[in-house]
Amino acid sequence: MTEDSGGWMGKLLRVDLSRGSFERESIYPYASEFIGGRGIAARLAWQELKRGTAALSAENILYILTGPLTGTSAPYSGRTTLCSLAPQGYPVEWYTRSSFGGHWGPELKYAGWDGLVLTGKAPEPVYLWIDNDQVKIENAQHLWGRGIFETQQKLIERYGKKTRVLAIGPAAENLSRIAIAATETESASGQGGFGAIMGYKNLKAIAVRGTQPIKIAHPDQFLKICSLVRDECHASHGWPHPIKLDPQKVKKYGQRFQACTQQCHTGCYDARYYTRVPGVICNKMIAGQVDCVAGLFPGIKDTFYDWKLGFEAGFEITQMANDLGLNHWEILIGMVPWLRENARAGRIKKIYQRDFNLDDVFCWAELLHAITYRHGEIGNALSEGTVRGSQKLNLGQEFLPDFFPCWGYAGHWDGHGDHINHIVFPFWLVAALQWAMDTRDPISSGHGYTQNIMNWSKINSPAHGISWDTIMDIGQKIYGSKLAVDPRSSYQDKAYPAIWHNHRSVYKDSLPVDDQIFPRIYSNYTQDHYARSEDVEGIDFELHLLNAATGLDFSRLQFENFAEKVINLERLLLQKLHDRSRQDDETLIPYYEKPENSLNPLIGQPVSLNPEKFKVLMDQYYDLRGWDKTTGHPTDDTLKRLGLTKSLNLEPLNL
Repeated sequence: MTEDSGGWMGKLLRVDLSRGSFERESIYPYASEFIGGRGIAARLAWQELKRGTAALSAENILYILTGPLTGTSAPYSGRTTLCSLAPQGYPVEWYTRSSFGGHWGPELKYAGWDGLVLTGKAPEPVYLWIDNDQVKIENAQHLWGRGIFETQQKLIERYGKKTRVLAIGPAAENLSRIAIAATETESASGQGGFGAIMGYKNLKAIAVRGTQPIKIAHPDQFLKICSLVRDECHASHGWPHPIKLDPQKVKKYGQRFQACTQQCHTGCYDARYYTRVPGVICNKMIAGQVDCVAGLFPGIKDTFYDWKLGFEAGFEITQMANDLGLNHWEILIGMVPWLRENARAGRIKKIYQRDFNLDDVFCWAELLHAITYRHGEIGNALSEGTVRGSQKLNLGQEFLPDFFPCWGYAGHWDGHGDHINHIVFPFWLVAALQWAMDTRDPISSGHGYTQNIMNWSKINSPAHGISWDTIMDIGQKIYGSKLAVDPRSSYQDKAYPAIWHNHRSVYKDSLPVDDQIFPRIYSNYTQDHYARSEDVEGIDFELHLLNAATGLDFSRLQFENFAEKVINLERLLLQKLHDRSRQDDETLIPYYEKPENSLNPLIGQPVSLNPEKFKVLMDQYYDLRGWDKTTGHPTDDTLKRLGLTKSLNLEPLNL
């Protein structure tokens, strides 16, 4: 790639916080092979991260990267990907990734930068100010201790309304392993504890303002593809119909749709902004956003999450968690259910100074503040995350397998620990494979397969879902097998869908584009319910957007090979840094040996994992990947086929 290419701005900004110095680096040596975001981060991490580095250390490196579609008019683009050694990872601080939406990533592109590489540790609290090519490290003592919302407000007041700010809250300053970094009202890098990395580095915020245009290689073609994608995307990919606003909440609280990416044109089922909600604790009107799992804070009647805070108190706790900078998913899906089991067993009576009662808004507030500021033994322990906290407290370790599959993360579309997302056998077999091979919850892989099938089928959408015959016809087209999506099947043909969606997660994290929109598979706009727009198939939308924006001429196979290369590079990196092997992959098996939470109505009985059959399924996955079935390592032949032996200088291979 050259400076004539579209999509990229052409350079990375390296910031050494220890020295207070900056370097500019060309992105073009990596762009055509690793694209952006997650792909380029893995390539940089391979040559820069050292074995034995702790996540919370000056030697750890935080990669914050956009991609070639960030800041363009590509529908559902605008996200930013972070990669590093993750404080939340357990028992190993695995190298992994997270991402966030909003307008910060596009603004970084408009300032002329494709990403940041943050090294070292500032001697005192600082923030980074980027104004196009002008970069400064400024003192942040006056911001230290402030919440994420106020930090953004202060920097916007100083630099102007067009300034975009990525910030951390007090939880990250106190090195909570479940701390987020966030921008705007709820666009956060939630999983991984990446906020704690910024906190350790004494980096309070990154404020950006830019005015530079992004070049598009083929403008006319790009606009046409953008139009085709918008025409087909009638709802988020996990649902067969658009979601409507609540008229009562529109009138009472000013509810409206709030996009989590710059170029979103579809109202997601769980992204709402509220302009006037009465605070229960603060006794004033509150505005803010509710996305994703945050909708659980009020509680939901007749579900596993049946506490009774109510909307107004739940909304206030949502904004409190956002401002303090705490991971919603960890708290709502893992920590609070785990605490409730301990309370039911008579193990805990109080959270800090208050009786443990999930119907009490003040109990929630004290819990969040105890975690944020490490108040008391339980607050200090849970600031480390639930799994580590359980070890520190020697409390409720027998309950952890009910909610945490592996790697230190609470369940997510896995069929067992995540009680809010309904997934049944045999579909959680694909989720289990994805969990086994990952380093965190495989969100962008799991949504693509498990969420898609469950919500488009009549199991989760009896009124709007499409027939199983239709789903199986589409499964044959995409995965080469109807058994890959047959609700009456078992372990047959589940390895390839896991790999196919692993690759789509690389697309989403590297371009980057929205996880809840892509890949486009099912549709209500076509007679056969297979997503397409004119002559472009839905599963190729990302490819066509990339080619038109950048000038690349990737085929579907070349795009697939790019994702396969990134997956293999990440596997090599895990092997190099952490000695990752098949033995590690198999650690989640006991989690799945308990019966599933929800029954497949077409099977009618609870199902648990058969370890031997699952190990055969793992064999099939390794074979398809070209990995050694004994070690779980990529073979020399695989690395040569993908060109990694040459590009990583692995001859002879010595890991």
